[in-house]
Amino acid sequence: MIDPVKFRRLLVNLLKVVAVIELITAFSQGMGGNGWNRFGIDLVVAGILYITWERIVQNLAERKESYRKRLQSTPQQISLREALMFSLLASDEIYLGIPKDRHRLVVISYTLIAFGLVAAFVKIGPGLMPLVVSGALLLGGVNLLVWIVSLERGEKDTLQTELKLAHDVQMSLMPREQPKIPNYDIAGVSLPAQEVGGDSYDYAPLGRAGEQFGFAVLDVSGKGLQAAMSAVFTSGAFASEARLSSSPASILTRLNKAVYQHSKRGHFVAFVLASLHRETGRLIFANAGQTRPILITNGKVETLCSNGAPFPLGMQSDATYEEREILLSPGDSIIFLTDGFTDAMNGQEEMFGLERLERLLSLPSTKSASAMETINVMMEDIRLFSGDSQQHDDMTAVVVKRLSDGEATPR
Repeated sequence: MIDPVKFRRLLVNLLKVVAVIELITAFSQGMGGNGWNRFGIDLVVAGILYITWERIVQNLAERKESYRKRLQSTPQQISLREALMFSLLASDEIYLGIPKDRHRLVVISYTLIAFGLVAAFVKIGPGLMPLVVSGALLLGGVNLLVWIVSLERGEKDTLQTELKLAHDVQMSLMPREQPKIPNYDIAGVSLPAQEVGGDSYDYAPLGRAGEQFGFAVLDVSGKGLQAAMSAVFTSGAFASEARLSSSPASILTRLNKAVYQHSKRGHFVAFVLASLHRETGRLIFANAGQTRPILITNGKVETLCSNGAPFPLGMQSDATYEEREILLSPGDSIIFLTDGFTDAMNGQEEMFGLERLERLLSLPSTKSASAMETINVMMEDIRLFSGDSQQHDDMTAVVVKRLSDGEATPR
């Protein structure tokens, strides 16, 4: 059986070869003294055909995109003619989108339909014989196509159901509500780019007695189901390690060994972990390849470099992480986030960038915002910047704000 896409390309290439041969023949006749009339006519015809072909291709591409947008936005209002036109214009994409192990079945079905159409116009015996043969061939080809489409849809529905379950499991492992700590306003959000993602965040008491309050933001390399499963494993390992120590650096160093042993090579986990002393505002954090935390203090916005190994978890088996300590004064805020914020792109493929984010956080209205309002402001500004561009990476952030004297703890 012949691949329909390759067959179509073969026909186009044959027409090009015939046109070139015709031009060469006309040119040879002109050089031989038989006149240049044929060559001139061929050039004019070739030019007209080329311009016409380009316009037809452009027009068909525009129509295909128009039909595609309508099908995606208002599928219930598409007419039979529009659906037929789109299926014809996008036949190459539709064929290539079918799994390769079913390409042969598609070719067979189209071959049966073609034979059926031929049989309807060719005399093959008396009476109803042509109608019976053509009808049988057409029915067989159409039924085969319907079966293939139904099979694909069933598998797609099953995959969507599995992704939905995975999404629900992943969301259930993240905090269901924001922690309520006197004199602090804390909020976290994770927005996956697909049904499931590799980002996550968590809150946990650190140490055997839970003497420190810890919060973590992690970002697994890659996207989709595999990244989500790695995120679930890392979150579970973190919950186990958090009970053994109150030191972020010690926890990350041990967690790195577990990720290195159990993760697929080439898959890493950017992870930032911080512990907060509630009474003094002393905050200690260790960063394993995550985006630098952003501190808002005394009216200024600055990014915080970390000490020790800069590698994500799972990159080196013997990485040792170190800590950095800062003091959150009343009114200060610190933001832990993944690179989905800074790497967001617009239609011109420009990145949102860290500088743009710092300018946003420097605005007086942003400085006075609550923790959740700060996250919402960042996401809204990125949405306006990105326009119609799809979110291409997961976005996760945790904001910790130490309240000034007189500010009430959010409920």
